[in-house]
Amino acid sequence: MTIGIAVTSDQLLAVVLYDTASSSSQSVAVSVRCQNPFEWKEEAVTLADRLREIIPDGVLPGAVITLPPAMTYLRPLKLPVTDFRRARLIHLGELEGNLPIEDEEILSDLLPSSSATPDTFMAVAAKRPLVEKTAEIFQNAGIRVDMVITDHAALLAATLGEIPEDALLISAFSDIILLRVSNGGVRAARQFPIAMADAPMDILAAIDELTRDKGAALPLIVAGELPASIAKDLSEHVTIPLPEWIPPSHFAAFGAALAPSSQKALGGFSLRTSAEAAADKAREGRKIKIAAIAAATAAVFAIITLQFFVWVTGKKLAKVRNQIRSEFSQIAPDVTLRDATLENQIHEKITSLNHLQKDLGINAPPPADLLALASSSLPQGDIAVREASVEGGRVRIAGETGNSRLVESFREGLSKSFGPGYTATLQGTEAGAKRGAIKFTILVEQKEDSRAS
Repeated sequence: MTIGIAVTSDQLLAVVLYDTASSSSQSVAVSVRCQNPFEWKEEAVTLADRLREIIPDGVLPGAVITLPPAMTYLRPLKLPVTDFRRARLIHLGELEGNLPIEDEEILSDLLPSSSATPDTFMAVAAKRPLVEKTAEIFQNAGIRVDMVITDHAALLAATLGEIPEDALLISAFSDIILLRVSNGGVRAARQFPIAMADAPMDILAAIDELTRDKGAALPLIVAGELPASIAKDLSEHVTIPLPEWIPPSHFAAFGAALAPSSQKALGGFSLRTSAEAAADKAREGRKIKIAAIAAATAAVFAIITLQFFVWVTGKKLAKVRNQIRSEFSQIAPDVTLRDATLENQIHEKITSLNHLQKDLGINAPPPADLLALASSSLPQGDIAVREASVEGGRVRIAGETGNSRLVESFREGLSKSFGPGYTATLQGTEAGAKRGAIKFTILVEQKEDSRAS
């Protein structure tokens, strides 16, 4: 048993489907009128009470909520991949900065893609706070929310197995949705406010555009009640029948109830599921791994740089020794280098170079040990190390976080890990590219007295 709930600007429409494995199984339709547009707090409680009266034991099963086009953003995306799984992983980056939503508030998924256009995908996005608030309202009313989808996915679920291989789906659940389906996926899509049906020129032009390659031969499939202003110009359309106990107004709720059993055909489409919290934890884990990889990569480059620096310093030392030998051989060709005066001067030169080596950190611990200390100081939380470099006894760490307290916690941890012979200094912070992000640089170096020893 599944409950499908369609939210609209003025109604809550619910369908209780007793057997989701069959679209023809017995169902019950319920509706509650809203007092204010897009406000459902009290109405959700009323809906829950009505559903408990219908269900025999009064225990409500999980529900699937579908959001109308007015609450979503539909975007076609041309991606550099054709694999659907990979496209889902990278498509969010294409949406960031291209929607009237803060990037961190975007919840999005892809409709199943068509093999006819393998690199083109249809993304449907919504504001995270809106989705979470909607789910919370129904949860507080006593309705467990298992999934949040959109009317686009509900339309596909309700028509699964009922439409030709290549067709144009047209619905008017609460707004107008056009889905060009082909080869088991969505090839193109458009959506329009229902108010535009009063002057349908743009809608009819979009229908013509989506069917242009097939012309009149492309089947036009209508779900729900199409406005008369559009229906009169679509003389060849076919209306999908619903079970006799479900009115056309509940088409989206019917599709939502079918969504759990249609997840394979829908490509797993969901804006929010009960697994979202687990996904958030997985993302945090990936951030920590990425930070570790970045630090390890920086360590490799730091070791290479340090080895080159030691080689260059050794070359300089040999050059100084050769220069001294040359100078003394010209001044006193009959005196060997074992002469005490010359030996003392050479010793002074070498001692000077040794002090230079100490100042440059040649006598510092191995870079791998320094980086291990830095890695062990990384605090728990949303913080990432982007670069770590070692120059002698100095370790410079650059990273990014959304919490300034984590920066100070990291600095204190570095100071404790490296011990009293080192200082950990915050060199500076700046705003990152994403809103709320802070870029930081911390320098860890030996104290003067330690270098002189």
